[in-house]
Amino acid sequence: MESWDKQASQSARHIDLKEKIYLSCVSIDAPFINAFSLAHILYSLAFFVILFAMFIFRDFIYTYQVAIGRVMFTISLLQQILLYSWYYFETKFDLKQALPLHICRISTIMGMIYLVTGNQMIMQVLFYFGLFAYFSFFMPSRINKIYHISGLSYFLNHVITILIPYFAYFTTGWVPSFRGLILSLVAFVIYWLVALVVNRSIDGNYFYMKYRPLPILYKINFPTYAVGNFVFTSLLFLL
Repeated sequence: MESWDKQASQSARHIDLKEKIYLSCVSIDAPFINAFSLAHILYSLAFFVILFAMFIFRDFIYTYQVAIGRVMFTISLLQQILLYSWYYFETKFDLKQALPLHICRISTIMGMIYLVTGNQMIMQVLFYFGLFAYFSFFMPSRINKIYHISGLSYFLNHVITILIPYFAYFTTGWVPSFRGLILSLVAFVIYWLVALVVNRSIDGNYFYMKYRPLPILYKINFPTYAVGNFVFTSLLFLL
């Protein structure tokens, strides 16, 4: 009887541990990090360390650009598989969240296309769209901790989105252009309209139109917020 009780106790602890791991690392209901919390600071520090290292080893990057490009592509591909597999198993691919319509997810796809083709105009749009990755690091909105599948995916996505333009500059001398700015503004108008229509149809949050990055923004009515979102992005591109 005592042996049975021990086995039952061990089994219960095992189930409890699995539940804790699931709630912390997988569950879509896991808590989000707060701005300027320790988790947020660690995210930012890790990003800056990687960016600083990229500048330090720019000659190495130029010399081994083909291999490094392949590594970045592979990481991006694995990140996409991880993210959408998680959406499938955890949410049954809930269209409110799982579509590749967040601007940073589109940037990741463009980054993968650039790494394969070297297309300079793709890089132009990626650079301007990727500016939001900086804001996402400084003002995290609905982001999980790094050990959560969604949090790890977020970190890989945003870091690579930011690094690829530097990679292009170090290896090809690429720089943003006025023509690229115009193309990016046109692409953004199309993206904004698609996100607006999709959000209204399925109650989605693409381009932060439902869950806003700052609490004060909830005081603004939706039409004003949506237009302000559009104007802010256009000014950001111009700056």
